[in-house]
Amino acid sequence: MKNLLRLAVVMAGMATLAGCGGDVGSTQTAAHSGTTTDNPVTGGAGSGSATPSASTPTTPATNTPTAVTRTDIAGLTKFVNVFIGTDTPDTGLYGYPGNLNPAAETPFGMVSFGPDTPGSGSPYGEGSGGYFYGDTSIDFFSLTHLQGPGCRGQGAVAMIPGGGSLTFSHKDESALPGYYKVKTGNGIVNELTATTRTGMARLTFPASMSPSLVVNALISNGMKSGVSPKLVNIAVDAQAGVVSGQTVVGAFCGGTWYKPVYFYMLFDTAINPKTTKVANGVANIGFAQGAAGSPTVVQLKVGISSVSVANAKLNLTTENPNWSFDTVQQNQQAIWNHRLNTVQLDLAAPGAMDNLSSSQLQTATNYVTEFYTALYHTLTGPTVYSDVNGDYRSMQQANLSAPGNTAPTRPTANVSQYAVPGNAAAYKTHYSGFSLWDTYRSETQLQALLFPSEVSDMMQSLVADASQCGAFPHWVDGSDDTTPMEGDHAPNAIAGAYIFGARSFDTATARKYMLQSAFGKTPGGTYTVGACNDKSSVVPAAGSFYLKNGYVATDIVPNNHSGSMTLEFMTTDESIGNFLAALGNTQDASNVTALHKRAGNWANIFDTSIPASQNYFGGVTAALVPKNSSGQWVFNDPNNGGFHESTEPNYLWTVRHDYTALNAKLGGNATAIAQLNALFGLDATNPYGGALPSGPTLNSGEGGSTLYIGNEPSLQTPWAYNWTGTPQLAQRVIPIVLTQTFNNDPGGLPGNDDLGATSGFYLWASLGLYPVIPSAPGLAMSTPQFKGMTVWLGDGTKKLRIEADDEALLNNKPYIKSVQLNGKTWTGSWLPLAEIANGGTLTYTLSATPTDWASGTALLPPSGPAADYTKPLATPTP
Repeated sequence: MKNLLRLAVVMAGMATLAGCGGDVGSTQTAAHSGTTTDNPVTGGAGSGSATPSASTPTTPATNTPTAVTRTDIAGLTKFVNVFIGTDTPDTGLYGYPGNLNPAAETPFGMVSFGPDTPGSGSPYGEGSGGYFYGDTSIDFFSLTHLQGPGCRGQGAVAMIPGGGSLTFSHKDESALPGYYKVKTGNGIVNELTATTRTGMARLTFPASMSPSLVVNALISNGMKSGVSPKLVNIAVDAQAGVVSGQTVVGAFCGGTWYKPVYFYMLFDTAINPKTTKVANGVANIGFAQGAAGSPTVVQLKVGISSVSVANAKLNLTTENPNWSFDTVQQNQQAIWNHRLNTVQLDLAAPGAMDNLSSSQLQTATNYVTEFYTALYHTLTGPTVYSDVNGDYRSMQQANLSAPGNTAPTRPTANVSQYAVPGNAAAYKTHYSGFSLWDTYRSETQLQALLFPSEVSDMMQSLVADASQCGAFPHWVDGSDDTTPMEGDHAPNAIAGAYIFGARSFDTATARKYMLQSAFGKTPGGTYTVGACNDKSSVVPAAGSFYLKNGYVATDIVPNNHSGSMTLEFMTTDESIGNFLAALGNTQDASNVTALHKRAGNWANIFDTSIPASQNYFGGVTAALVPKNSSGQWVFNDPNNGGFHESTEPNYLWTVRHDYTALNAKLGGNATAIAQLNALFGLDATNPYGGALPSGPTLNSGEGGSTLYIGNEPSLQTPWAYNWTGTPQLAQRVIPIVLTQTFNNDPGGLPGNDDLGATSGFYLWASLGLYPVIPSAPGLAMSTPQFKGMTVWLGDGTKKLRIEADDEALLNNKPYIKSVQLNGKTWTGSWLPLAEIANGGTLTYTLSATPTDWASGTALLPPSGPAADYTKPLATPTP
């Protein structure tokens, strides 16, 4: 109870993280370019009373700052390479492709207007995001894409300029944020741009070609073989120059139903009724020929909606009423440049690289490009789903028996129906595209710190979804839930967002569904699992067994991964407990205690006496091992050893809120260090020297026993060293991971980006901070990889300055010699969030050789499910 109330007080002090809105969900203008003066706030950048040394307890700052002014760096969009992550990883055969699409889109935009290429031709694999760099043909261009998923989805409103097969070469292809261009083999130059809910194309046809366009409502990225014409409709009004109708996109990765997408398309060139035909969901549109001997330029613009053609038209006329492609495209450059300035690298400023040697210049340019491309990708999901009038297709599915190959009629919801109590300015936009198993580990916390207003709307979107479908969803695509990964992940994202400053959502209703997730629909009675439509929050048998026994048994869920499922349940317990604690309702004290106890359930599948004869992952004698319902260890579970998309050596370090206890069970810190060194491929006798681990070693794949950085369970693992008393080893491996598995080329991501989760890791690692425990109010510290970085928190109202005496990544100075926070010495490797919630200055002195900064057991970070993460140390000195 004491810890509960203390945490509640601290979190109340952090409420000042919330701020004003951003530039998405409006009519998309360039109003945010250039110099920006943000509003004064309570609690601010680098001013006020001194922060104590990490050897003493800390308290949240209560100072009142002066206003801060931001001047944007011009031209940051040139540092975005939208082709990073579009090919198979440079690390080789062990990772999945990034599955990113170079489509034109706005920050968090509903529309992502780009190419769809053949890819793997299967429901997953290469090109699941619609585009694969290894392809030489384009099936069509479409208006919606998921950025970086493992399964195919979206690809709405397929368009084929000229009809037929479209070949292309990368030498005829280019892209920038908000703009895509390719010349296809038929000679057509295709240029695409977008606003939040609309797309615009400029098609330049060769003089020798009769201009035409095929709009095919039957196909999408997930259904390239087409659907029944009965599920779609398309109409052409040649006199008005309008093509409109309804298409559908497929059920994503194990989902049940199709989703409708309505469209309203206009042209600036007259439609030729004689060469235009419409039949069975396909429109072949012919246009008036241009002047003899000259190319014909046809512009089109199109709005989309999940609700109706009328709303698609409203979105179009509201966001793009005019006919200037260049104006829209330039507007997006300004919007993107402003967004990228949320984190300002000194090295990106004009003239900052002028004195570098030619080799250093290329390396520095690559690093800056990788950073801003990662920031760009974290701004592509979740995505806007509501129309300009607040309408969107509800998650409420009345008939759960409706056939899966249909798009059932649903109610139209509106954001006004789910107003946030006491905050009329909140929830103006509904969002979809939630890859929750992935993003709760890295991206959600970063977005909440930077853009609390938008992220609050995102969390309210999940609350509204739950209110409509009966429980928090798992992976939201359009208006449907799906369960590609095991566990109940939305509570982790919601708790993390709340803790990191996105608090303008209906926390009372969120609490209701949090309790349902934790204790079932009948708390205190027979356990009954909740469900979002036909998707149970957890596998019912697994949930019941877990609540009774504290783990998931292999024979209870034989076709699932009981080991990782247990760990996911445990993580969600910790998140819900932390969320309830932060809310501070006294009636939840017993719930918080129970959930924190359950967050220690990892120990129920930890075997401390593994027989050597098992040769379990190289002969370890203490490790996570699945168990059956009789309590017997199962060393050879056929479901990838019992762990989803990775192995025990990687999943071991997802016990992040209990690292101190984990290290003890492993045999002590020395054993934990040795296992971490082996995981990262460091030299066993000289971990600070020897040959660098290779990319394949650091990205070993789903069955590998070394690091698998290409999948989200491993993202926090480098910082596990901090809890062993050797943060210098974290400082060593992080830049190695960055340089060996991330690159400035199409294969420059080690795995699926999963709507920005993998890119989120790159950003945090570059900043030298990480939300290791997703719902804890603090960050693990490491070396900032750039000499100077200004991070604008709270919708641009608070300034966090991170600076060092050298370029760590560029000049190979990976180690921390000393740290100061607002001019005062900081000696521990855990940074309570309250210390920087209102901005401030972190100053680092770096070293080319290892140091003892933050080393030893006296300076270990807090640890344990009920630990006080508002303090910098596990055992602060009085």
